[in-house]
Amino acid sequence: MQLADGDRAALRILMDELWPVILGFANRMIGEQADAEDVAQETLIKIAARIADFDRKRDGLTWAYAIAAYEIRTWRRKRFRRKEVPHLPEMEAHMPRSPSTEDAVAEDQLKQALLDALGNLSDTDREALGISEPTQVSSDIPDVTIRKRRQRAVGRLRALWSELYG
Repeated sequence: MQLADGDRAALRILMDELWPVILGFANRMIGEQADAEDVAQETLIKIAARIADFDRKRDGLTWAYAIAAYEIRTWRRKRFRRKEVPHLPEMEAHMPRSPSTEDAVAEDQLKQALLDALGNLSDTDREALGISEPTQVSSDIPDVTIRKRRQRAVGRLRALWSELYG
């Protein structure tokens, strides 16, 4: 209340008492300490700038929390616009990584096995799967027939794969 009356000495008391409360709130809502400190600092700046508008009939802490909540929403909107993603350790497990030599060899072996299996299919089945050039104009064939041929070719490929590789 003294600060609202223009007593600048009360600003130090307000900051000392309000800083840990606002910082804790921002930290719980944001999760990143550095960003929470930035938001808490912006909140205290806004409180100091608007203290003359404070309605003394209302609770001061609720007013401070409302300003902090507004600053947190503003921070989130800015972060979303910049497409920033916070660095979270659990996200690293799902991030793509460069393939190891072992992974590259396994992928090459899998590709070769697939080429071998496709090589054992008939020309008609390879054509239905879109692997070889069509022998006749596909516009003459109804879509239902093309889908059925593709379905049968996939079935034969699966059976062949099971026969070759289990």
